[in-house]
Amino acid sequence: MARIIVAEVCPACGSLDVQPRERWFHVDVERRDAIDEGWIDALEFACRDCLAVWI
Repeated sequence: MARIIVAEVCPACGSLDVQPRERWFHVDVERRDAIDEGWIDALEFACRDCLAVWI
């Protein structure tokens, strides 16, 4: 089985110097159990070059 690695790229400046930040919250959705027992994280990214932040 091959593994695929994907690099996050800053949408503002195109930099690959990106830092992931996790934010946890409770979500009420139909497929909640399939996601992660009702708790999922929002993986937020921040660019170290231009300081842009996105989800």
